[in-house]
Amino acid sequence: MKKLILALDIYEEKKALDMVKALSEYVDIFKVGPILFLKSGPSIVGKIKKLNKEVFLDLKFHDIPQTVKRAVQSAADLGVYSLTLHSSGGKDMIAEASSIQNRPKLWAVTVLTSQETKPEKVVELAILAKESGADGVIASPLEIGLIKKECGREFTVVTPGIRIANANDDQKRVAAPSSAIKAGADFIVVGRPIIEAENPKEAAKKIYEEISKL
Repeated sequence: MKKLILALDIYEEKKALDMVKALSEYVDIFKVGPILFLKSGPSIVGKIKKLNKEVFLDLKFHDIPQTVKRAVQSAADLGVYSLTLHSSGGKDMIAEASSIQNRPKLWAVTVLTSQETKPEKVVELAILAKESGADGVIASPLEIGLIKKECGREFTVVTPGIRIANANDDQKRVAAPSSAIKAGADFIVVGRPIIEAENPKEAAKKIYEEISKL
């Protein structure tokens, strides 16, 4: 599985599917978040899977345990590869979500990369997520090493907040693609640096080749 995940933070379904086709050489998993999901509906998952690609459903579930459990079942029925839920939802919520048979991989959000925080807080949430049954966490590039040390090399760390160069945007805890992979990230999630590039395919190729050398 390629380590580059493309965030399809796009309103138009056709543009999103065109992006999947154009970048398929460099990306196996495409992230569908609320922007595209609310515009296109659940059918977008099947349309991406018909292109022989996997879907990372990033709706960040956070609710009472039974509601999240049923939401995970619905996502499993759609055939998504992985999904997010908030680690701050607690042990019971994550444990109920993980009890679903043949479920997607559960990646628990620690602290959003748009927020300042202390690494210790991120690690604390990662340990909670692992002990509650999650398969991995979403964390910034700055905490990867600490999480791997505390939770083990097999515990998946998925890393957003990837920037090619200094960007004046809403992200606070960021790093370059190669830095994140060297630190131990299992996957990096990249959105705007690719989808807003003048040539998205060339931008994806550049990142793919950069991290493939490591």
